[in-house]
Amino acid sequence: MTEDKTVYPDTSDIFALKDEGRREIRRRSFGEKIAMVEKLRERLAPLKRLREERYRTGAALIEKRDDEKSPGTAED
Repeated sequence: MTEDKTVYPDTSDIFALKDEGRREIRRRSFGEKIAMVEKLRERLAPLKRLREERYRTGAALIEKRDDEKSPGTAED
């Protein structure tokens, strides 16, 4: 009986690019790194806002569902 071996794609180029990016970041000054983080926050702000809205909507739906439970089953 022969075993089939899974063949994975070569990812060495991906890891090489990641290493180069890390070296580039290491060469930056502290101020440049702070600016980079601020730009990232700006880019992610719309996604964060949407996530927070989804969370609020979900929490509101849970509260509404809990409020609609049958009367007389008050839990203290």
